[in-house]
Amino acid sequence: MSYGKIINPANAATSTRILVLPVVVWAMATHRVVLALVLLIYSGVVDLVDGSIARYFKCAGPFGEMLDAISDAGLFLVTLVTAAATGYVDVLPVAVFLGVGAINALGRVIHIRRVGRVTNFRSYMSEAVGGATFFVLVGVLLDFYAETIIWWMAVLTVLVVVHDYIRILTMKPGEEVPHV
Repeated sequence: MSYGKIINPANAATSTRILVLPVVVWAMATHRVVLALVLLIYSGVVDLVDGSIARYFKCAGPFGEMLDAISDAGLFLVTLVTAAATGYVDVLPVAVFLGVGAINALGRVIHIRRVGRVTNFRSYMSEAVGGATFFVLVGVLLDFYAETIIWWMAVLTVLVVVHDYIRILTMKPGEEVPHV
C-alpha cells in the first residue's frame, strides 16, 4: 500500500495541531483561558481547511486521512481529560466520551479491515459531533453551559457511534462508504 508523499502542505498543517497540544494542556491547566481558546480555535480552523489544502495541492492520501483522524482524536482526548483533571467539568461525562471513543476507534479498525485499506469512514454525524465537542470545549473554557451540554454531547456521541457501527457491520467487504 502506498501512502503517497508524506511530507506535503496539508500534512504539515495537520501536524501543527498535534504540536500545539502540549501548549493547550498547559494553558488549560494554568487557567490561561485566552491562550487555550486561541489554540483550540486555531486547531478547529486548520481541521476545516486541511482537506481543502490537500485537494488544492493534489496531495490527498491515506496517510493524511489517518493523520487528520489522529489529530482530531488527540485534540478531543487531551483537552477533555485536561478539562476533567483541572475541574472545568465532571469526570463522569468525560469517562463516557473516552469509553465511547475507544469503541469508536475499534469500529474504525473493523471498517479498515473490511474495506482492505486505510480510508476515511466519511461519517457526517461523527464530524458534527466532533464540531459540537469543539464548541463544548470552548464553552468549558468560557465557563458557560458546560455541565449541561457535556452530558448531552456524551449521549449524542453514544448515538452516533451506535449508528456508525450499524453502518460498519452491514457493509459488504470492500464496499465504499457513502457520506451519511
